[in-house]
Amino acid sequence: MMALLAAVLLWAPLRTGDLSGYDDAQYAHIAKDMVNSGDWLDVRTSGNLEFQNTPFFEWMQAALFTVFGFSDTAARVPSAVCGWGVILLVYWLARRLTGESFTALLAMFVMITSFYFLKYSARAMTDVPFTFLFLCAICAWVLAEQDSRWYLAAGAAVGLATFTRSVMGLALPPIFALDAWASRRWDSARRAPWRWLAPALLLAFLPLAAWYVRILILYRDLFLAKHGIWLSEEVYGALSPPWRRYTGAFEYAWMLTKSYWPWLPAMAAGIVAAWRSRDRRLRVLLAWIAVVFALCAIARSRVLRYMLPAYPGFAVLAAAGLARFVPLRYLGRGLRLGTALLAAGIGLLIVFPRTHLEAEEMRPMALVSTRATAVGQRVVFYDSGQPRYDEANQLEWYGDRFLLLPVNREELELYLAQLPARVFVMDQGSYRAFVEKRIAHQVLARGPRLICIRVCAGEAGCAGGVSQTSSTRP
Repeated sequence: MMALLAAVLLWAPLRTGDLSGYDDAQYAHIAKDMVNSGDWLDVRTSGNLEFQNTPFFEWMQAALFTVFGFSDTAARVPSAVCGWGVILLVYWLARRLTGESFTALLAMFVMITSFYFLKYSARAMTDVPFTFLFLCAICAWVLAEQDSRWYLAAGAAVGLATFTRSVMGLALPPIFALDAWASRRWDSARRAPWRWLAPALLLAFLPLAAWYVRILILYRDLFLAKHGIWLSEEVYGALSPPWRRYTGAFEYAWMLTKSYWPWLPAMAAGIVAAWRSRDRRLRVLLAWIAVVFALCAIARSRVLRYMLPAYPGFAVLAAAGLARFVPLRYLGRGLRLGTALLAAGIGLLIVFPRTHLEAEEMRPMALVSTRATAVGQRVVFYDSGQPRYDEANQLEWYGDRFLLLPVNREELELYLAQLPARVFVMDQGSYRAFVEKRIAHQVLARGPRLICIRVCAGEAGCAGGVSQTSSTRP
């Protein structure tokens, strides 16, 4: 019953809404370019090589686009399906570690009602698919204690996780090492899995290493420059003020304190129970959340969704804490009531879907600018001199043209003078300042903030279009 409720809860929102610019539309337009170009090995934005993303998530999207076409729904399906997989695996893992089916049901319910997790299960982003692969690796590691052949599955899951998010995927080997040490997994020579560890390590790291070796051979200088900038900006670069370098743990603790309700007290109780327990099986949960928390805390970027790979561990610990400190009769009644309320809420969600449009203005601009250009031509996008990569991503996803992105007014004026492209999408303030009464043009579409124009090149340049002062809304 709960698995069915989870499926409906995660999959029902796929029919509504659109893609935000950060980072949904970015991943989607990268996958779309892979399909259109036939090049699935290189990651490109606006036709330019990018190296910060390993491509497995885009491969998932591109495979769906190949079969079902380009759509917001297809772009979000990997996250929704992987989110459901996370909920099912949480049940299995909790039952495996605690030996109690009721505690496993509690863990499943905690995961379903972790609203931060649900939010990203409806997004076309890497976070939930990565969490699913991370959890697959943990589950395979747990199974490998009884059957060493499962180390191969753990290695494969690590490989797919690092191919989805390379840096965070490196959290898995330290988790395994800490758990092996704490649980004395390899004390017995009979249980030593050495013959399976070597191929497992190859599955974990050889594909990613081969992908990076290819990049270094083909694009060495560009890769080192771009990847170095990304690592500095997102992973280990300087912070302002400098003392924030040492506050990551406090910031993440504060974010969890604000957001992980109502399960935070139960999760804290579960941590205490697992720490005091003599059951070695529970120690993997402590190693899991500790390593993820530490890696997030030392990184430059402090965003709570980076901790999503630890949320399945939180759910199991919260369920264990509830089972340890709350009488069973109260838990049973609470779970039945909570499941009924959840079912009622899902029913209301289906009957009265909540639609929030992120690209209401950008979608028509993308369609008009695509119709006004030929295949291979670019569109210039400028919004008040700000680096609006969110809007640029939406233009590329909902349209079918690469962009040129002037970064200041001087560069915009140069583009208007030299015309590397004739179709411009810009904010209306810049349009009035630099185009309206100075340059011959057509207005192709006008929105609340933005305007799409074609700059005329000679008398024939605007023939057959709308008048220079007219406004059209697609």
